[in-house]
Amino acid sequence: MEQRVSGPRLKMWQGWAAVAFAAVFLFAAQFILSFLQYTLTYFRILSAQTAYTIASVAYWVLGGLLGLKFLRDYVLNYLYTANTKQLRIERVYGPGRPRFVEDVYFSRLKSMGEVEELKKRFPGAKVVRATLRREKLPVKALAYDTTEGVKLLLFQPNEEMWAHLLAVFRKK
Repeated sequence: MEQRVSGPRLKMWQGWAAVAFAAVFLFAAQFILSFLQYTLTYFRILSAQTAYTIASVAYWVLGGLLGLKFLRDYVLNYLYTANTKQLRIERVYGPGRPRFVEDVYFSRLKSMGEVEELKKRFPGAKVVRATLRREKLPVKALAYDTTEGVKLLLFQPNEEMWAHLLAVFRKK
């Protein structure tokens, strides 16, 4: 059984608006950082080279963070694949190839349910997230044993996938 979790697709005008927003944001950031560079140099707080380096690094950091936000919100998908032995979680960027995130073997499954309930039952567990903010499906959790200790997988299964996982868990 396979499920792909992806946020709603952007319409053409929304895509163009997002690109325009990114361009305006980066132009404004460049303007503000250039002004900051000039101010730091004019009042002799920093040397011209140091001020330029700080402004350049800040510009690239802001651009990188903006790009990361667009990737996470509009390009990232998750692929959940369940068989009789395991649930495999993979990350997919756009039409690219799936990249491995986590395998949950059903023989090591401890509990299934709501996120808050499992966080209370397993307070020291490491959390593995495979969720999208823009997806409307509710977030569920699985607790399972690993060599590193108990982990909690947060994911967004549809009704069919959740029913399959519950059936496998009850057989266990």
